[in-house]
Amino acid sequence: MSEYLLGVRLHQTTLLYYVSSESLVPNTKVIVEDPSVGLSLGNVESCASIDTSKTESFPKILRVATKEDEKLANIVKKQEADIAKYVIETVNRRNLEMKVLKTILSLDTSKLLIIYSAEERVDFREIVKEFAKAFHTHIEMRQIGSRDRAQIIGGIGVCGLKLCCSTFIKNFDVISINMAKNQLLSLNIPKLSGQCGKLICCLKYEDDNYAELRKKAPKIGEKYIIDKKEYRITGLNLLTDVVTLFDGEEYINLDKKELRKYQVKHER
Repeated sequence: MSEYLLGVRLHQTTLLYYVSSESLVPNTKVIVEDPSVGLSLGNVESCASIDTSKTESFPKILRVATKEDEKLANIVKKQEADIAKYVIETVNRRNLEMKVLKTILSLDTSKLLIIYSAEERVDFREIVKEFAKAFHTHIEMRQIGSRDRAQIIGGIGVCGLKLCCSTFIKNFDVISINMAKNQLLSLNIPKLSGQCGKLICCLKYEDDNYAELRKKAPKIGEKYIIDKKEYRITGLNLLTDVVTLFDGEEYINLDKKELRKYQVKHER
């Protein structure tokens, strides 16, 4: 029997993957078990067949949502809005140094997840007691960092598309400034930073390819004798194989293959 891997959007932000025994078209509403809060209604965004030997690592959808499920989800959504208002007012009243970003209530209202950001550790033991008394459900307070915050809030990147973290990234990779150096990008940190204030995740996407190209390319600073003049490499375009050289007076551009005709000047 065929199995299908579904990309399911939960709570308008989180994209998780579930297995289904039937193919479902995008925008189909499904009931799933969210590892963060429990029973939840999700929206199918993608569907692809998958080898049954690879399905064990993914949870199964519980069922396609009924009209009653969708009505219940709308009621819970209104409750979430009221809860968020109460939580924010309480945090402000207690002068706690934290920013409430999102409140998520499970479909069966058995759990409430409050997601927040804060510069320092927050002692929320007393506030949790107040919330538990007010909402009569299990409360989890979850502090997140700047990258997770951007993922929840969403936005548009410098490329003009929705943020990668809020559309398809599940786990954040380590992004280093060496990736920008490897791609010969100008080390202008503000331009290389995303809405989270960290280096943009897309620096990693093509880093392996650039690393391979750098191995085959001449090095910045290498000197060549061209038409009896000494030129130094000042720039490379790894995608077009064009090398920029400077002799102290003028710049010239040569194809990498053409550069091989000229003698390298070795320093003594």
